[in-house]
Amino acid sequence: MTGAFYFQGVTDMPGCTSRLLPEGPFSREQVVAVTTVYRNVFTEDDQGTHFRLVIRNAEGQLRWRCWNFEPDAGKQLNVWLASEGLLRQ
Repeated sequence: MTGAFYFQGVTDMPGCTSRLLPEGPFSREQVVAVTTVYRNVFTEDDQGTHFRLVIRNAEGQLRWRCWNFEPDAGKQLNVWLASEGLLRQ
């Protein structure tokens, strides 16, 4: 499953029109979709099954990070993307 395909599927889900990820834990495939759209969102501390999703500002400073398995990881990410996300051109 490619990132672009999954991104389309996430945004087309009923009740999820304004979010890129579900409110809970997220998968690597979901992260690929987000990193494809935003230029300041990265995967770090990759340990295979566990990894962190990181948002940095335009200067490269850390703004937010969360492990993919945390219970409210997607909910937090969506809030930060609304205020700090830098879309790719």
